[in-house]
Amino acid sequence: MKTRKITSPIVGTFHSFFPSGWSLSCLAALAVAGSARAADVTSTWADSSSGNWNVAGNWTNAPVDGDFPHDGNGGVATYDATINAAGGAYTVTLDASVTVEDLLLNSGNATLSHKSGSFTATGGMALASGNYQLNGGTISNTAITLSGGKFVFTPSAGILSDS
Repeated sequence: MKTRKITSPIVGTFHSFFPSGWSLSCLAALAVAGSARAADVTSTWADSSSGNWNVAGNWTNAPVDGDFPHDGNGGVATYDATINAAGGAYTVTLDASVTVEDLLLNSGNATLSHKSGSFTATGGMALASGNYQLNGGTISNTAITLSGGKFVFTPSAGILSDS
């Protein structure tokens, strides 16, 4: 397993902070190839209130199956997770290990604060708007696409891993 510990507070593009030779394309090469099939359930953050990822009441599911988005949770094989609620600023706290098919962060008012645990999006993570803060924990086997959102490392360190 190859890992790189990130110790600099960075906001912006990947190319500016990867140590010796890492780039967005390198990270994409580490990712597991996305599946051609759609997830069984799409979970959407319910409103612009702060809360914990692992609380089922913070999500709405279509179809109405399962629990909070984590593959295998609530009898559902795969989930897509979408955070796109409009309104005031809010924070989604991720402090447990979670695997989803895809993650879309698409709200300028949202911050996804990854504090601990391992996060894997087997199909990929799209940061269209808002902030993903890696404040601890690991992002594993996940291709990350920045198209308007921000990917933020804090001095407490985070790990990008290919396994």
